Amino acid sequence: MKDVYPENYNSKVLVEMWADFINWDKRRLGEDGFLLNILKKFHCQKIFDACLGDGADSIHLLKNGFNVTSNDLDKLFIQKAKENAKKHNVILNITEYDWRDLDKHFQEKSFDAVLCLGNSLTYLFDKKDQLKTLKNFLKIIKDNGILIIDERNYQYFLDKREEILKEGKFRYSGKYVYCGDKVHGKPIEISNDKVRMEYTDEKTGKVGYLVLYPFKRGELLNLLKKAGFIKIEQYSDYKKEYNSDADFYQYVCVK
Repeated sequence: MKDVYPENYNSKVLVEMWADFINWDKRRLGEDGFLLNILKKFHCQKIFDACLGDGADSIHLLKNGFNVTSNDLDKLFIQKAKENAKKHNVILNITEYDWRDLDKHFQEKSFDAVLCLGNSLTYLFDKKDQLKTLKNFLKIIKDNGILIIDERNYQYFLDKREEILKEGKFRYSGKYVYCGDKVHGKPIEISNDKVRMEYTDEKTGKVGYLVLYPFKRGELLNLLKKAGFIKIEQYSDYKKEYNSDADFYQYVCVK
């Protein structure tokens, strides 16, 4: 999925700084048991983690007894995730499938839950690709199973773009999802169809970039409904409510 803007994607640099950007321990504190509680609420055991990254969520679930299949396309992140898994004494079951082709690799109703976390769907820019991905997630989820997906509050970026870009006033609490204090991310370009994020490592001075699609308010929710999910609960920074000032939104979508 990162091939959309390959000139702006420096995977090696991002892999090196990602653990400091996330801060695994603070992420778990910030979510306050949200992920485990939701999975247990819906009696989920067999999980598909659609975007492995450096392994933060897959490893957390494996250590808590879940059966996890972890997916990614970035070989450097996969290697980092394997290194992290070894440190935590767990073994990852890794696939390298494009989300748009999942229906070719998995039978229908293969998993109790699909996770698409870390603002990952925004790597896809085309509406057809986004919808195809969500429909594929729906297909591989068992009846009464769930998709847990999140998105950054891009509406804030769009509403405050002048303030962010010209005045350097970028609001981010650092308490949810990305909680590190040594690596800082900020938007350096904001338009209606893309956001370019810059990540700076204070320790090394290295800089990496990602270009992402900015979902507008209600856009992802509408896509989830269009994909066929019958019940959708929205959370703001892990709280069951809508808060326009939230850093992230989470959706628990029932098949």
